[in-house]
Amino acid sequence: MSYEAYKLIHIFGMYLLFLSLGGIALFTINGGKKSENKFKTVVAITHGVGLLLIIIAGFGLMKFRGISHSALPVWVILKIVIWLLFGGLMAPAYKSPKLAKILWFVFPILGLCSAYLAFYQPF
Repeated sequence: MSYEAYKLIHIFGMYLLFLSLGGIALFTINGGKKSENKFKTVVAITHGVGLLLIIIAGFGLMKFRGISHSALPVWVILKIVIWLLFGGLMAPAYKSPKLAKILWFVFPILGLCSAYLAFYQPF
């Protein structure tokens, strides 16, 4: 697979992830409860598939950039931590409208931090 294909898959995974997390946050902000969400299975699948595509394509991109999986740079480790945070933030987004409002702003900031690390590789 080409570098461009991995990049496209990585970006598509991000779209799926943000679609699911934004949908959950908006649903909760508007007073919805997880038990009332008739679309919760599709949202959870979208979230999981998005994360899977991000991690698989991310490691594929590392191969093209010559980054060894045995000695990961700090910026790659930080990106993995951010994506793990995204993986765990689905549950809190369902908990309360107040928390969902905070996460509404936290999600894009985490995404921006991840993009910064990928573009500038500061560490």
